Amino acid sequence: MRTPSRRLAAVSALALAATGVAFTATTASAGLVTHCDGHAEDVAVPNDLVVPDDATCELDGVSIDGEVRVGAGSDLVITDSTISGAVIVSDDGFFDAVDSSVGADVSNEDAYGVYLEGASVGGGYIGEGAEDAESFVYSFDSTVDDGVLASVGDVYIEASQVAGDVDTSGAAYTDVVDSTLTGTLTVADNEFGSAVCASEVDGDVSVTGSGEIQIGSGGELMVCDDVNYFGGNVTISDNVGGVDVTGNIVRGDLTGEGNDPAPTGDDNRVRGEAGGQFAELEPASPSVSLQSESTEVSPSEQAQKDREDRRDAALEDAAEAGPANL
Repeated sequence: MRTPSRRLAAVSALALAATGVAFTATTASAGLVTHCDGHAEDVAVPNDLVVPDDATCELDGVSIDGEVRVGAGSDLVITDSTISGAVIVSDDGFFDAVDSSVGADVSNEDAYGVYLEGASVGGGYIGEGAEDAESFVYSFDSTVDDGVLASVGDVYIEASQVAGDVDTSGAAYTDVVDSTLTGTLTVADNEFGSAVCASEVDGDVSVTGSGEIQIGSGGELMVCDDVNYFGGNVTISDNVGGVDVTGNIVRGDLTGEGNDPAPTGDDNRVRGEAGGQFAELEPASPSVSLQSESTEVSPSEQAQKDREDRRDAALEDAAEAGPANL
């Protein structure tokens, strides 16, 4: 099991400002904006919503007819709620959405992170920040309609559907588990590597310049019992830390060079050509599996633990803040 922590997230207690709405611009086109600092439920917000810097906001059964901006150091937690526009999460902010929908993009602008569970995103996910930013997107049982583009942090996608391309060039690690990606998958320069398990990728796959790579049921990053299906070519090149490709169905070619150490693998069905270092794969040498011996929790388990810790604290803060008058 890899050593970097798979931290995940923060939740926050929310509340809407007792005053409800405020004008935020002087132009003729300016609209109303609702400021949220506290908690509210079963209400409709007819305009944009802002969580001010260093505030907490928790919404249950709320509809927002506009976009949402989460300020620096702030937390927004929504359940059974609907946002018609985009969500923008600022520096060290956190967005947690459960059984909720977002109509447009979710943008992580050097944020602490984004957590999606049973959620739908009508646009895409965009994660940006400083090169060494410790951020994340964790998607569980969710749908993203317009791809994932993440240049920083942890990317963990489980039991989810992503339409469009997934590009995590520059992220810390990328794991795709029991998920369907309808476009291409590009993983580049992920220091802590990548694992793809029990998933379907309809387009081409490219994994380059990264740490340990596990494609399928071999390797030691995670326990994986099911087959991957790849609809295009799979290219794996110039990775360090070990590459294992086991138990996959590849409709296109399986190729790659420059992996050090040389890749291992077995039981792959390649309908195109297997070339380069993948022309004659050999299974990894038998060893004591880290998967069975390690006491470390899985990325998914760690993600849930971190989120629950932050959420509990956030809900306490929301209770102290009291109800909001919307």
